[in-house]
Amino acid sequence: MRIVEVVLMTLASLWHAMRQDFNLLELALIGAGIWAWTRGWRPRAPSTALRSLSSWKTAAIIVIGTIALRLALLPVLPKPVPVVADEFSHLLLADTLAHGRLANPAHPFWQHFESIHILQQPHYVSNYFPGRAAVLAAALALFHDPWIGVLAECAAFLAALYWMLRGWMPARWALFGLVLASLRFGIASYWMNSYYGGFVAALGGALIAGSFPRLLRSASAIQACVFGCGLAILASTRPFEGFFYSLPWIGALAWHRRKQARQLAKILAPVFLSGCAAVLALGVYFKHVTGSPLVTAYQISQRTYGWPVEMPWDRPRLGIAHRHAELAQYYEYEISVNEKVSGPVNFLEYLVYRLDAYWLFYFGPALTLPLLMLPRVWRRRPMLLAGAGGALVAILLEGGSMPHYLAPAAAVLVAIVVEGCRHLRAARVSIVHLLPATMALVLVLRIGAQSAGLPYTQKLNYQSWCCMVQGNLNKARIRAALEKIPGDHLVFVKPKTDPYNLLQWIYNDADIDASRIVWARDMGPEENARLAKYFAQRDIWLVDPNVEPATCRKYTDESAHPPDSP
Repeated sequence: MRIVEVVLMTLASLWHAMRQDFNLLELALIGAGIWAWTRGWRPRAPSTALRSLSSWKTAAIIVIGTIALRLALLPVLPKPVPVVADEFSHLLLADTLAHGRLANPAHPFWQHFESIHILQQPHYVSNYFPGRAAVLAAALALFHDPWIGVLAECAAFLAALYWMLRGWMPARWALFGLVLASLRFGIASYWMNSYYGGFVAALGGALIAGSFPRLLRSASAIQACVFGCGLAILASTRPFEGFFYSLPWIGALAWHRRKQARQLAKILAPVFLSGCAAVLALGVYFKHVTGSPLVTAYQISQRTYGWPVEMPWDRPRLGIAHRHAELAQYYEYEISVNEKVSGPVNFLEYLVYRLDAYWLFYFGPALTLPLLMLPRVWRRRPMLLAGAGGALVAILLEGGSMPHYLAPAAAVLVAIVVEGCRHLRAARVSIVHLLPATMALVLVLRIGAQSAGLPYTQKLNYQSWCCMVQGNLNKARIRAALEKIPGDHLVFVKPKTDPYNLLQWIYNDADIDASRIVWARDMGPEENARLAKYFAQRDIWLVDPNVEPATCRKYTDESAHPPDSP
């Protein structure tokens, strides 16, 4: 019976992936191109078309052009409004760092402010590692807009990607890969249009993969420092996946230089020092957050709330008393995530379902065609597949499946696609230029459909390369309305009644007391009265998120708990 479940789940997952976004259109376009090629159509090869563009200057034009295009699209594709819990957590840490603090003191009424991915004790701070938030904090401090940090992350990743590809292939093909990545990640993906994407981790992975072939050719201390910098970035953003991704590269370097002790030391010394500096910096950070350099914010979150529990060896903590129903519901969700890798049968049953998210984001039908050449890529560039394989091991161990988990290997995945295209071209399959054309057409149709008010994707889609939805903007709408009202505000939010709606309202700035608008959980008349007394000079409001659109009205004990309420 379980075998039947595994087969049915696998087939359902495949169909689920294929019908999302514009995948059927991509498949039709690629199929039409192959059909035309078999009938004798021979388009101009991309290598010839790009031959005149093989320069760093052209790469800079592509990178700057990507950012400029995204900015030009602001009227039809506005800058992101945070909706997902991860976004608010990263933004809280960014706000904290921008104020010159590593953590915030616990609020005296912290129970009203508990939320997902946020610690309230021993300090009020995000439970994430600080690498991503550091970039957002710099943008917040310099430009008062964290999205500028996202744009900078994208530009840095694309530049590092081109540099990395130049270490593995001719310049014209590196430019081709840069164009693919610009279309895939730099316009409509959630990496560009949210605050929890993977550009920083992808940058770290690109530095490692780009310095590797150069270190094979010459034991350069500068390249070793670049390699170590990549390791430090991964340690501060995605340490688990970064560890597995880095192992093949470090092992291959050590093996290649095993008989050259002096050159090996010249390489490993900067790498080791960079790693030690990253660990030391993280130790200082966690000392301020948790009280111990050896205890991460994740560990405090697990002890307090029971999450995250995404690894096979994680055992859900029992007996945790959640003060709020929404946090208890999220705990149940985390348990369901853990069950996907809790045993061999469950692992197989949910394997394709978990891999769907990565395939949709990094490849889809258009970029799957070059993967047919993986055997040839393995023979010519085995380390690209080894690096990707290390990251793959990491994500297979995780019950959750979000594309930014695989971000350390993003540059390597692009390189594998481009290598596949090179082998297709060598085999005289001259249709690889259809890949960027197909993605460009999808982007045009997606942006056009949104502008025309037409449906372009499924209802919930926060992690797409082309078609993420804006999400429920009720909180942003109510915040904008309150900001127009003079004075400061305290907003009580009723508990959500939908157990499957895990998006939260209770996220605040780093300095809660100094915020114009404070969002608090409705904990009943008595507890609410204590908080209202603390914020005595504020206007007090009550939000009901269980209706559409969400309502906001003046708070009274009667409005919070009318006589006929259950």
